[in-house]
Amino acid sequence: MQGVFEIVTEREGPEGWRFAVQEIRHDGTLAGIDLTLGWHDYDLFCPDGSVPPEGVARAVLEVARELWPGGIPHRLDASSPRRMSPDADRRITERVDLRAM
Repeated sequence: MQGVFEIVTEREGPEGWRFAVQEIRHDGTLAGIDLTLGWHDYDLFCPDGSVPPEGVARAVLEVARELWPGGIPHRLDASSPRRMSPDADRRITERVDLRAM
C-alpha cells in the first residue's frame, strides 16, 4: 500500500504556487515536502484550467513517488520529474485529465 499526501498549505505567488505537503507513508512515518508548481507547468499539465492547482500538485506528487521509490526529495519542483523520466510529463498530464472527469 502506498502512502497518502496531505496538502497542508497552498500559497499563490507571482511565479505560481507553493505547497507544504505531508506524506503519510504506509509505515505511519511522516515526510514533509515543499512542492513548487510554476504557472508554466500548470499550463502544460492542465492547459484548459479545469483542475485546481491542488489537483495538479497531487498528480505531480503521485508520479514523483513512482520515480523516487526511496522517497521524494524534501524540496520538489513540478518540473523535476521530467529530469528523472522522459515520459513524466505525459504521466502527470494523464493523472490530471482523470481528475477533470
